Amino acid sequence: MDKSPTTELVDLVRRAQRGEEAAQHDLIVSYQNRVAGFVYAMMNRSDAVEDISQQVFIKMVRAIHGLQAPAQFESWLFRLARNTCIDHLRRQKLRRIFLPFEAEHESVAEPAGALDTEELDALRHALGQLRPQDRALIALVQEGRSHSEIAETLKTSVAAVKARLHRAREHLRKHYNSDHEN
Repeated sequence: MDKSPTTELVDLVRRAQRGEEAAQHDLIVSYQNRVAGFVYAMMNRSDAVEDISQQVFIKMVRAIHGLQAPAQFESWLFRLARNTCIDHLRRQKLRRIFLPFEAEHESVAEPAGALDTEELDALRHALGQLRPQDRALIALVQEGRSHSEIAETLKTSVAAVKARLHRAREHLRKHYNSDHEN
């Protein structure tokens, strides 16, 4: 009898919880692209993705032993990623208050190979206008999560997810349209 993907994940998580480095490595490899995509959507900046993703996985390895329900690993991991991004944004905001912002910091170029179209810039700006919680919600949807999975990740109801998602999309549409028309 073959194991289901869920059973395989639970087994992998349990091995990681016991401190097996190979299992921890397999979890990181399995989720690194999805976490990086989520972080990018949350932060709206490609230069922070690698560092923040690494922080997420360090926190995962340090805290996985405390995960009570291994079957809930994915929602736990993305909640960890969301909280890490929000913490980073808060630190950034504090840093801006206490450190002078130099003119050269305003025009940091995108890394080579990044798409740089007017439309993409308008979308990035519109995403940047959303609250981090709303960006997290849109990132989870973009990743293909169901409303019930998102509700579980955010520890809220499906109705609340739908309402917040509707408001977030409306705000995004409003900001995108106003940026795109200018």
